[in-house]
Amino acid sequence: MTAQLGQISFFDRATDIPLAAFQGEIDGFLARHDLHHYSFVQLIRGANQQKAQDLNLHTNYDGAWIERYTSRRYDQLDPVCDLGRKAKAPFWWGGAKFLSDFEKRQRRVFWEAEDFGIVYGVSIPVRSMDGSMGLVSFTAGSASDIRDILREAGPELHVAAHQITDRLIERSDEDAPAHSPLSPRERESLIWVVQGMTSEEIAERMLLSVSAVNYHLGNATRKLTARNRHHAALLAMSKGLI
Repeated sequence: MTAQLGQISFFDRATDIPLAAFQGEIDGFLARHDLHHYSFVQLIRGANQQKAQDLNLHTNYDGAWIERYTSRRYDQLDPVCDLGRKAKAPFWWGGAKFLSDFEKRQRRVFWEAEDFGIVYGVSIPVRSMDGSMGLVSFTAGSASDIRDILREAGPELHVAAHQITDRLIERSDEDAPAHSPLSPRERESLIWVVQGMTSEEIAERMLLSVSAVNYHLGNATRKLTARNRHHAALLAMSKGLI
């Protein structure tokens, strides 16, 4: 069976698949998880940590909203982008309470977005080894829908966000990161460690033996010169490896 977006083995072809086919993969991913929309925006480009000058935005939002958002450079005001530049972990957004800490002009972006059905969502910041950064967001119909989706498919959303970023982020040749030192199995094992899983739970998820899981985690820990698997998972996240 061919691996789908959101599965770890999809990593190997995420950067090479034609863009039109990749958009189809995203559409299928949204449908499988009862999500309404996705968006990818590049917040930082290259090793100098500067904000991207030209907006690199990919989304299936309504065309009228995309035109308004890009022409007015709402990425500079959008509360989600504002939080995304500082975030080190996924965060969910939406509702009056979420907006209460932002300026009126920032809240206005959200009020306008509501006219296009964009109200509740979750965003996942992804940092690459060269310093570039993308923010992947998924939307659903309500706050409870978002919570249910995160509870049932949080790891798949996390993996998909990395795959979307791998495919859509723009890097200059001189800033391109080195190849990951981790194998696909080592990366997948660390992703499940981030989710708080034990070796037994990871083995069940990956259809491997417990000893094989411990082998992959041991290799990843040594490659990253980490103290233990949890330290290795944190290092891998900070380096943009998972």
